Amino acid sequence: MSEYSVREKPVPNPPPHVVFLGAGASKAAFPYGDRNGRHLPLMNELPSVLGEAWSDLVLKSNAPATDFESQYSWIKSKSEFSEELANIESRLKRYFKEMELPDHPTIYDYLVLGLRKSDVIATFNWDPLLLQAYERNREGCDLPDLRFLHGCVSYSTCKDHDVLGLGGMSCPVCKTKLITGQLLYPEADKDYAQDSFIKRDWAIVQERVKQSFHMTIFGYSAPKTDYNARKILLDAWGDEESRGLCHVELIDTASIAHLSDNWSDFIPYDHMMHETDFFQSSIALWPRRTFEWKRNASFYGIPSEDIGIFKTESLPELQDWFHELSKFENSEGADE
Repeated sequence: MSEYSVREKPVPNPPPHVVFLGAGASKAAFPYGDRNGRHLPLMNELPSVLGEAWSDLVLKSNAPATDFESQYSWIKSKSEFSEELANIESRLKRYFKEMELPDHPTIYDYLVLGLRKSDVIATFNWDPLLLQAYERNREGCDLPDLRFLHGCVSYSTCKDHDVLGLGGMSCPVCKTKLITGQLLYPEADKDYAQDSFIKRDWAIVQERVKQSFHMTIFGYSAPKTDYNARKILLDAWGDEESRGLCHVELIDTASIAHLSDNWSDFIPYDHMMHETDFFQSSIALWPRRTFEWKRNASFYGIPSEDIGIFKTESLPELQDWFHELSKFENSEGADE
């Protein structure tokens, strides 16, 4: 059976591919840190960023000797430490806000270029690097929708219009200055309605998950303090019967046994892919064509050619390669 050329025959207006990013994704994208070597910490590595200010507060508050999330939740419940905790939050914002992309292509550049306008990337990360990747690649081709489920240190938007921008920008619709949303910290039973911008992003992501055919979870472990997030996503994803041909992809260095157990509620009929390397994922092998690849395999039993991402150390070269690939998306040869 011959392969189907998804490069030249993309489907117009495909259902969304929804990608969720956790701290592990930023860690994988920047194993040696940002442009200046500033490392991207996992949640339990945040104490090393905060130093003595955090260890002193943990000791003073008699917080449990467990993980950062549990300690933060404990301290948050004690009103007498509110001022000191506000200082900790300020330190975290400052640390992440100073991060910068290196000049060479990163996984985040490949990620935003490898998905289409119909797709969505929903991130739980605070760092500004995904948004920076979006900004420096947005001229070459249509990029996916970005949503910030725990806020972001650099993400700004309009209270009346759903626009994506950076600090200092103005709304293209009403011309008012864009507002930066708050970060959602790792306390138990997070209230996703406490910030209007986070609430808006969650509502949109829920709707896109309902429409999706393919979901990728990259470096997100769904910790205990994200119980509400997990429930919201599972309610939107639906039951196994309604998801018979849908697909879940996990990009994570954790073992397949651990991941299967952790995400079993989301995996219909064992339809799961597990990769430890982003460049072996569907987004890397079938960039901007993940729906066509999965549709052909699931519905028709037809293999699709591996497009394979063009690897280079030159960002302009990478942008040119994706620009050429995106031309087929609006061509007369598009698969109807």
